Amino acid sequence: MKQTVLILLLVCSLHFAISLRVGIYDNPPQVYLFEGRPAGLYIEVLEKIAKDNGWKLEYLFATFPEQLENLKTGKIDMLVSIAYTEERAKVYDYNSEPLLLNWGVVCVQKDFQYRDITDLAGKTVAVGKGDVYGQAFLRELQRYSVSVDLLEVFDYPDVLRAVRERRAVAGVVSRIYAVQNHEKFNVKITGTIFSPVELRFAFSKGSAINATLIDKIDEYLRKLKSDHEAYNSLIARYLGIEKPVVPRWLGTLLLVTGVGLLVFASWTLSLRVLVKLKTKELLKANEELKQLNEEIMAQQQELSALNEQLEDTYARLESSLKRFSDMLSFLSGISPDVPRERFYAMFLSAVQRFDANALVALVDEGYCYLLDEGSTKKVETTRSAPLNNSDEFVRLIKEALDTDFERIAYDVSGNGETALLFLYRDAATRSVEEDLVRALRSVLTIYTKLKKHEEALTSLSEGVSHAFLKALEFHEHYTVKHSETVKEYAMKMARKLGLDERQVRLIACTALLHDLGKLAVPSTILNKPGKLSPEELQLVKQHPVIAAEIIQHIKGLEEVAKIVRHHHERWDGKGYPDGLSGEEIPLGARILCIADAFEAMTSNRPYRKAMNISDAVSELINNAGKQFDPNLVQIFFEILREEGVSVVES
Repeated sequence: MKQTVLILLLVCSLHFAISLRVGIYDNPPQVYLFEGRPAGLYIEVLEKIAKDNGWKLEYLFATFPEQLENLKTGKIDMLVSIAYTEERAKVYDYNSEPLLLNWGVVCVQKDFQYRDITDLAGKTVAVGKGDVYGQAFLRELQRYSVSVDLLEVFDYPDVLRAVRERRAVAGVVSRIYAVQNHEKFNVKITGTIFSPVELRFAFSKGSAINATLIDKIDEYLRKLKSDHEAYNSLIARYLGIEKPVVPRWLGTLLLVTGVGLLVFASWTLSLRVLVKLKTKELLKANEELKQLNEEIMAQQQELSALNEQLEDTYARLESSLKRFSDMLSFLSGISPDVPRERFYAMFLSAVQRFDANALVALVDEGYCYLLDEGSTKKVETTRSAPLNNSDEFVRLIKEALDTDFERIAYDVSGNGETALLFLYRDAATRSVEEDLVRALRSVLTIYTKLKKHEEALTSLSEGVSHAFLKALEFHEHYTVKHSETVKEYAMKMARKLGLDERQVRLIACTALLHDLGKLAVPSTILNKPGKLSPEELQLVKQHPVIAAEIIQHIKGLEEVAKIVRHHHERWDGKGYPDGLSGEEIPLGARILCIADAFEAMTSNRPYRKAMNISDAVSELINNAGKQFDPNLVQIFFEILREEGVSVVES
């Protein structure tokens, strides 16, 4: 009996005698030294867990890069407040529950004029060695081909110190550290944000005690975060929030803000870069046209001095003005929305007016487009040399068109991708001036670049929509399938109504983003199996407003934001958030309302099972003219019938 008691006492003694070597570094307010003692949000939480479990803590202070190496080699057992990434998870063990969310920001000297990361080209930028935000920022620089001089330092204080001392123009730190310390270092925080991550506890890979430590830490953090008042009060003490009680959706709001601002910053940066490129190209084209105009005026003055050619000069001038008027009229209609081959046909037809004796052709992306007897022909070229190689280019065109020409007047873009040609079968025929060919080719180049930029923007818009949707999927698992189905219904309705493809794409984007505001609603409410309380219902009703507020700041998605805001309005004016009625509600929102409602009714939800199709159709019939636009309901029924669904209207 005594032996059994002794053994139990020994086991208990060993259980409560875990001794941990904890790595800390200077990163207030999460972790730092205060009067020689460890302090910070993560230290307070860890010491509470250690006290509850009888752990003995031994702190080791070093720089962050040194601590990463110490944890890797087993010189410490644990490192606090470390960003979770998949790459690091291969080297260290992590607990599952984050205590905070954080993201990277760029801080610059107060007098530095900063708009986007392209302003940092050729400048010195400070980053922390091994810092995830620094690595993410370098990837952004590579993405936009921005070259900087990199200054690697040990930690965040060294980063901002380098900016303050003007050893660097900018520095990359975490958002929390920047907010807490930017005034101390006399720097300003920019709107460039990126790489939202979770801040967790990390452990030496494969240590035998990790399972026990992780279980206890995650258990405590789950319990702490379930007590919203205690959790919010703790966060407020360290992050400097004025009110002691924060809404329960704080964690969700931080996530959507991080992801939303990241995507917004990416959009803003992309659009600014594109605007710069377009502006430069337009200025170049304008300069070329200006130079052409000056040369034409000089020729006019010279010809005017010759009496014997006066009549011919006036006739040519009148003809030139007519052609330029036609070209200016054509230029006013240039839009990247026009399909390539349709634009090429219009362009060749307009250019042909400058010389009726020539056969006009253009080359772009490996094809030669030829205007011959009023119709456009497309011929593939066997490109064996750059277009700006004169001899090879002429040979290439002759082979592609399978005919010979006595004279060719042409101009090729600087990058060798596009060319404009005037082809003459008679060598005695006077060809158009080279400057005119160059100016007309510049117009062609402007369109091709605008078209590429428009395609890039469309791709970026789709990427942003799916990024938001992916973020929402982590919060509400059925959202992706729901949004994709709503998108298909909405696009079919838009096409039934005869809307153009731009409007169809706009409505498709809206369908993907319409539930984005649910990121601000706790998942416990969204997935609640029972009836919502009035307070919970009111919180859910805010999701269109929140989604619209996020989206409206993204350039190019202002119309999407308006539709998203009103997709829960009712035809009879009893909807939310603004109580619009009838045709006061945007058409896109009325389309989305029907598609959203039908998909929701025919899908399983936490609080009910899916309706069958006939019951869902009955709901649409019963609420036509009340909740739904009655005319659009009929359009939707046509789509269902085309898909083989039996729709019986009583």
